[in-house]
Amino acid sequence: MDSRKAVRTYRRNLAIVLGIILLVFLLIPVTVKSPYVLNIFVLVFYMSTLSMAWNLLGGMTGQNSLGHAAYMGLGAYACCLMVVKTGANPWLSAIFGMLVVGLVAGIIFYPCFILRGPYFTLVSIAFGESIRQVIINSEFFGRASGVGLPFGADSWGQFRFGSKVPYYYVGLVMMIGVYLIMKRIDRSKMGFALKTIREDEDAAAAIGINPTKYKITAVVLSAMVAGLVGFFYASYIRYIDPELMIQAKSTESVLPAVVGGAAFVEGPIVGGLIMIPLSEILRANFSAILPGINMLMYAVVLIVVIRFRPTGILGWYMSSKLKVFIDTKILRKPPVEVFEEVEMMDRVKEA
Repeated sequence: MDSRKAVRTYRRNLAIVLGIILLVFLLIPVTVKSPYVLNIFVLVFYMSTLSMAWNLLGGMTGQNSLGHAAYMGLGAYACCLMVVKTGANPWLSAIFGMLVVGLVAGIIFYPCFILRGPYFTLVSIAFGESIRQVIINSEFFGRASGVGLPFGADSWGQFRFGSKVPYYYVGLVMMIGVYLIMKRIDRSKMGFALKTIREDEDAAAAIGINPTKYKITAVVLSAMVAGLVGFFYASYIRYIDPELMIQAKSTESVLPAVVGGAAFVEGPIVGGLIMIPLSEILRANFSAILPGINMLMYAVVLIVVIRFRPTGILGWYMSSKLKVFIDTKILRKPPVEVFEEVEMMDRVKEA
């Protein structure tokens, strides 16, 4: 009973801490009235979500894609064109956009999974640039002029607002929802299969895991999440053009995961909460003095992280004294043996 009580206490304390963090985010729009600050948080939410999409493929599966800006852009175009040309409801167009992006990614990349390492990365770059060139040269997609969504009165049905507050809350829900899905995948049979493929694809195949099946599932899911982000971005900005799909945008989706810790589901969120505000502050205050300073900062941070902390911020945290203090003094986390004992008692009870 003491073991069960210790586990219950830990889980209760963890729920309280997470609840406080969530409450802080929920109250930010109430206490912060600056549109600039709220815009930064909106950027954090959708860029962290896009980075989680990349992390499913790059961090969990080991397939380093640099084409996620193309997924996001294709999803944004599919949603915008469906709304503009057919008058469809934006929320329905989001589902359509996700399906289109998932289908295209599955068809294009299915034959490419015979490639490994840098070759797959090169294919993803070529895919992104090819899609961008098709859009630039197609009248249907508006060529280089892009596509704009109609403006009008605030409406939840049309996902259209003059204030940034509704976008803040929808972005927060989107990020949390995608995080919960990724966490579930990480702990599932699929997650273990993907991580086995990442470590040694030949060994995974030898023990009965079908690498092609799991990799194609990962790329489709990853692309669909990126398509969802594209829908959110298009609805927020009310305008899209091919510049959304340039290679630099794909790099921006990778950095939060790398900085936060690509081996962890939480890595993109931690990295996004650090990198995006820092980038926007540098852009706002120093771009007139040194144009492109935010991209220079990205490059410097990436080099430093790869050189000194290749496992990212969370990789450092997991072996730090700070984690020991939080686990023991705040969360009162019991030893691993206690969790195993409780799990064993639950199995016996179920049997």
